[in-house]
Amino acid sequence: MDELVFVCLCWEKPICLVCNESVAAMKEYNIKRHYDTKHSKKFADLQGQLRIDKAESLKKQLERQQHSFRKHNEDSEAVVKVSYIISEKIARKSKPFTDGEFIKECLEDAADVLSPLQKSLYAKVSLSGVTVARRIEDLAGDIERTLSEHALQFVYYSIALDESTDLTDTAQLAVFIRGIDTNFVVTEEMAALVPMKGSTKGSDLYESFNAVINRYNLNLAGITTDGAPAMVGKNEGLVALVKKSNPDVPFVQYHCIIHQENLCAKSVNIKDVMSIVVKTVNFIKSRGLNHRQFQEFLKETNAEYGDIIYFCDVRWLSRGKMLKRVFDLRNEISNFMKTKNKDIPHFSDKEWLADLGFLTDITSQLNNLNEKLQGKNNLVHELFDYLKAFELKLELWISQFQRNIITHFPHLSLFQISNMNKYTTALQDLKTQFQSRFHDFRRDEKYLNLFARPFTVSVEEVPEEFQMELIEIQCNSALKDKFND
Repeated sequence: MDELVFVCLCWEKPICLVCNESVAAMKEYNIKRHYDTKHSKKFADLQGQLRIDKAESLKKQLERQQHSFRKHNEDSEAVVKVSYIISEKIARKSKPFTDGEFIKECLEDAADVLSPLQKSLYAKVSLSGVTVARRIEDLAGDIERTLSEHALQFVYYSIALDESTDLTDTAQLAVFIRGIDTNFVVTEEMAALVPMKGSTKGSDLYESFNAVINRYNLNLAGITTDGAPAMVGKNEGLVALVKKSNPDVPFVQYHCIIHQENLCAKSVNIKDVMSIVVKTVNFIKSRGLNHRQFQEFLKETNAEYGDIIYFCDVRWLSRGKMLKRVFDLRNEISNFMKTKNKDIPHFSDKEWLADLGFLTDITSQLNNLNEKLQGKNNLVHELFDYLKAFELKLELWISQFQRNIITHFPHLSLFQISNMNKYTTALQDLKTQFQSRFHDFRRDEKYLNLFARPFTVSVEEVPEEFQMELIEIQCNSALKDKFND
């Protein structure tokens, strides 16, 4: 019917090209009635090609309108997306929420130079402190919902717990969860950071822990803690309370391997090296005038570095970085302290400097081990392998020191050492520290070997409950190899 050319099908309903009204049903009667009652008199004189050209013109006009609406919606969605992206980066870098307003100013100024036509879009990005806080809250809720959905597929899961105090003296309980589903897909995520306003006894930690975990009806496989008494107390510790409330759940318990490695590292101490170094650094860094003069002194002497580093006991790796910086700037520090009438004779004592070099080297080695133990998606047998490898290194270094070989200690090797006994003793003490810790991992070493290397483990080395499974795995592997040959 040629008089219906003013109606086109767009989206799900037919839309009139003239008035842009939609027709309820795609039926010829409804379309014809709309045309006859509203547009037949106006367009009755248009016939033939004129009628077709008019229809095409109205159709293109409608398409331009729809494209304009779509473009507006796309721009609005892009502006909101940018707001979420920047808010996430602010949260990841632990920056103040009010920094969003400064970032927006930077975006507008950059757009004014690079893309003036798009500046209006950047101006629409909402990054006020309240908006950033709301965006981060939305993202956190989305992460929690996603984690909850993944948790429904978990066959087993384990928990890692750490309690520490923030800058406002509020105790924070960090809860990390790692779960595995039937397809062996591992999900590892921070489940919650629970502020604790009151005491931090085992019962308090247990209540906060339950508030997070009760939402997951899962099979608990293991708990790793920081080893604090409130966590591992025999009767009232968090782990003991979890065992009491779940007597039929045979989960394993571990003391965080990184915490234990750090405790071993703290045992390394040669005479008064750390106390003198820390005292010297604090003298320079804690007084504004001294700090500025020291930085200027380093510039004048063309030193390798422009400043020294504070040591913070909570930030474990800062110890090694501080020692290396002090060792590299030992001459500059000594000369600067003389200008302050605070001459430190130790910085001119080659024996003390050799001690500093040894402590720098061994701390650097311990820091490298600590970094290997960190990060996501590390399995327990891999972490324990790193530890055993480091223990073998200690044995190698001890044997080399007994023969006056110090190749692996570059800072110590700068000095002529006549007596290596004290350094050998220090390494032996460190080895003893490693051997006296990590009992929980050594206890389960046979299980770790079975998991990591099932084809190199003999049947007699594994518990009886796993012997049949091991035999089946090894037989299937042998048959597969024979078939391939």
